[in-house]
Amino acid sequence: MRLIITTCLITLVSCQNVSINKPTFVDTKHFFEHEITILTEQKTGIEKYLNYGKKRDSLIIHDNVNWEKEIQVFTLIDLAKPSNSSTFIVDSSICNNQTQINYTSREKKQTLKTVKITKDIKDNIMVIEAVMTKTNSLYQSYTNLRYVTDSGFSIYGKQSVKLGDDSKYHINAIFIH
Repeated sequence: MRLIITTCLITLVSCQNVSINKPTFVDTKHFFEHEITILTEQKTGIEKYLNYGKKRDSLIIHDNVNWEKEIQVFTLIDLAKPSNSSTFIVDSSICNNQTQINYTSREKKQTLKTVKITKDIKDNIMVIEAVMTKTNSLYQSYTNLRYVTDSGFSIYGKQSVKLGDDSKYHINAIFIH
């Protein structure tokens, strides 16, 4: 028990919040365009698991994956737009040789609510996570995105319609190298 507590304390103490004087906005749109090129050139396959309500399905594609279509939703995470410099609060921390940059929207009407980017010691992006919401008079939607470089991605979503049932979906995709 002491070992667990000591390990937790060391981890907490070793992580540092880093103050950012001039926040940097990672060009996520360019990152995903580059990922599409790499996945296509390497002829990466995909193994997908889909859950929609109570329905489940799986799919494996070894060749000719349309990566533009597969990760299209991730290109909506466009942090480098000039308007985002005043829209997001940016903070970061360093822990275990990884940098984590957190972007949090200040505006309620903004669709993109939060983005968390984890980079390795060489400043390469390892993970991008985002939360998007959309609300209007007819429906409310929530989407949680997670992209892990060289590994895969997951998309979880929920939509609530005023005059209908809620719908939930989950997609988990694994890259086949």
